[in-house]
Amino acid sequence: MDQYEQNNLNGTPVPVPPYPEYGALAASARKHSGPGIASFVVILVAIVVYIFSLTLVTAAVIDIADQSIDAITEDMMIHSGAIIGILMMMLAGVLHLVALILSIIGLVLKNRKKLFAILGLSFSVGIFILLMILFALGSI
Repeated sequence: MDQYEQNNLNGTPVPVPPYPEYGALAASARKHSGPGIASFVVILVAIVVYIFSLTLVTAAVIDIADQSIDAITEDMMIHSGAIIGILMMMLAGVLHLVALILSIIGLVLKNRKKLFAILGLSFSVGIFILLMILFALGSI
């Protein structure tokens, strides 16, 4: 008796064919990875926070740009838009790091779809590269 035969109620062997289509069915029935979905959502929130914080900081800089250096330093310390924008930029950086870690965890999980983990990782890396370019241009 080979591995695909089993006994029926009368004791006679009944051939049971292997189901190669089961592998395709099982692959489509896999769930998305939870950390991958979380990383995608977190990086989207981080992008919104980045945009909002950059808007606040830019508005504060434009508001005090026509003053002397000493007045700019004093106004930046009391200008709430700049302070909130900088704090939001730090929050977005923490969210960015969390999204990066979650996307790596989502990629490592076995038997899960990795679409959202790949999207979260690619957005994280893309935003990181854009921020490095922005900081490099700002330091010139």
